[in-house]
Amino acid sequence: MTDVEYISTGIENLDKLLEGGIQRGFTTLILGSPGSSIEILGKQIASTDDVLYITTEETKDDVAQTMERFGWGISNIDFLDISSKFTQQILKGIGRPMNSFEQKSKSKILELIKEGSSSILPDSNRKFDYLADLLDSIKKTTRKKIILNTLDFFISEYPEDKVFRIIQEIKIQNSGKKTALFIILTKGVHSEILEKKLEGISDCVIELEVLQKGSTFERFLTIKKLRNYAKRIGIARYVVESNGFVLETVERIM
Repeated sequence: MTDVEYISTGIENLDKLLEGGIQRGFTTLILGSPGSSIEILGKQIASTDDVLYITTEETKDDVAQTMERFGWGISNIDFLDISSKFTQQILKGIGRPMNSFEQKSKSKILELIKEGSSSILPDSNRKFDYLADLLDSIKKTTRKKIILNTLDFFISEYPEDKVFRIIQEIKIQNSGKKTALFIILTKGVHSEILEKKLEGISDCVIELEVLQKGSTFERFLTIKKLRNYAKRIGIARYVVESNGFVLETVERIM
């Protein structure tokens, strides 16, 4: 039997909760409620090992600035800056991918124009396919870790079933490459069905939650799912300090 290989998250107590880190080839879904500092966790995981970091809500420069503030270098990171690409498309007046109603409306308008004119129309409204860019980049990467921060962007721009199919394909690619894929998703924002389906295909599910107790807030990190360790769910309180996530009072729920 071959030994299982693990990749560190860069957070010692989180590695302990995960029985040594993330197993190579695993897809990990990280769910976080607003205010849970989920975006910081993604950056901290990116601070160790060779990483492909896919950023959708922040530009590469924004990510680099935050990581440097926490004392994390970025020399080990290869960025796919979808945030900047999306901004450029918006500024060019191209915008997001069209839904089916918009496509039908545009086709009808083009038909009417063609009937009244023989001139060739420029294809100035072509939409950039961010999902295809995502899949292609993951297929080509040789990095040890892949961090998608966040999946929320793709769900807002594409039909949920299409996003899910692409994630299934990415999971297969990740398993074959023996890399560690981390997918970050805001909890409770999208459909419950999609969230459950994503949990179902993930090898590991980490959830961050913020609970208010009187005038204070407590933050908890829970390992909701870890393939092949069904009875060893872990939970820990955490705080975010100047050097990143600090997990306290690590517990096992048997």
